Order: sequence, then structure tokens, then C-alpha cells
Amino acid sequence: MRKKYTEKRIVSCYEANANHLLRPAAMLDIMQEAAGRDAANLGFGYDEMIRSNTAWVLSRIKLVFHNYPKWRDEVTLKTWHKGANRIFYLRDFQLEDSAGNVAVSATTSWLIIDLASRRMVRNSTLAENFDNSALGDAIEEQAEKVSLPKGVEPVLVDTHKVVWSDIDTNGHVNNVKYVVWALDSLDYDLVASKSVKELLVNYDSEVLPGQSVDLYRVIDSCEEDVVCYIVGKVGEKTAFSVKMTF
Repeated sequence: MRKKYTEKRIVSCYEANANHLLRPAAMLDIMQEAAGRDAANLGFGYDEMIRSNTAWVLSRIKLVFHNYPKWRDEVTLKTWHKGANRIFYLRDFQLEDSAGNVAVSATTSWLIIDLASRRMVRNSTLAENFDNSALGDAIEEQAEKVSLPKGVEPVLVDTHKVVWSDIDTNGHVNNVKYVVWALDSLDYDLVASKSVKELLVNYDSEVLPGQSVDLYRVIDSCEEDVVCYIVGKVGEKTAFSVKMTF
């Protein structure tokens, strides 16, 4: 049986927020890099994919923050490819503290695109030969679709003009940037006083250099939690949807 990819690291100052806690966007950066290294070890990393003019793109992601690591904490990240389910290729993650307790759990759903046509393609080898279900689940269910509350009209709160630092090696806005934009569209007092408990992101269409993204927001407060929905649109086309529970 294949083993989980594991790496130890120290939470750096640039990965922490003003409260000295690991930023959700930094967690996504860490996950993205580890996924790339593990995929390369398994024979379907960036270099292998680019030979067939294809690339991995993230479609959905769900994170549950059990206990936030702090600046200078030693943590261990584990990740494993779980095979395919319908159109998605699945990968899970766990971030553990120095005592081995799970601090963050995550599940991700990926697609493969043809870089010329920008259309989704299938890879039967990955679907058939890389079933790692025996390694278990960080989160049992797949990341679901973000559904806005019924009867509520999202409010335009910001417009982001895509800049050079937003673009990644695939020539489009990096998936982590959407979470940065979503958090930055919320009231400062909220994000300064509360931490994200759960994060769900749907990536619906790529955003390219020169485009502008309108950010629409819905806040749904209940007795204990504040649930924030952010939808990013280029014109009338939805680029991404985020649900954050504080």
C-alpha cells in the first residue's frame, strides 16, 4: 500500500496573521506545494503533465480548522491521492501539531485541463491505477457545491483588477488568491476577532490577466456562527464561490 506523503515544517512569520495564527491562505499555499511534490513522486506531477500539454486545476476544496497552529509552531503535513470519483480526482490533507493532534483537515477535488483548448480531459491511468482508498479520509465526504441562502440578493462590495502577482505558472489567477480576495472583502473587525472554522471554495472558471472580478457578498448570522458567502464574477460569469464559517 502506498504511504501518505509527509513533511515537517515550522510556521513562518509570513504565514501568520496579526493574531500570530496560520492564515487560511497560507494553509492553501502549503497544501498546493505538497500536492505537487507528491504528484511528482507518483509520476503525474507538473513535468509529466506538461509533456502532454495538460495541467492540474483545483475545482473544489473544503477545510475544517480544529485548532490553529501559531507562528513558530512545528507542524506535520500529510497528503494522499485518493483516486477518482466521476469527473474529479481526489486528494486529502491533514495538518498535525507537534503532539500529533489534527489541527486542520481538508479534502480537494481536481480536474485535468488541456492547456491549448482550456477544456477538461480525462486520464484513465490515474482513475484506474491510483485508488488509495485504504489510506482513509481526512474528510469523508467530497467538497460540496456552495449554495447561497435562498431569498437573499448578494451585494457588490468590491471589484478587483487582476494584477501580475495574481497570476501563476498556468497563466491564470492562482486558486489561493480567491480566498485572499474573499477574506479582504469582509469587515476588518470580523476577521480580526474571529477565525475561520470551515472554508469551502468552488472554482468555476479561470480568471485571466487584464480581467476585473466583481465581488458579491452575503452575510448569514446565526446564534453562534457567522457564515459569509463571497461570489466572484467576471461580467455575468461566475469565477468562484466561497463559503466561510466563523
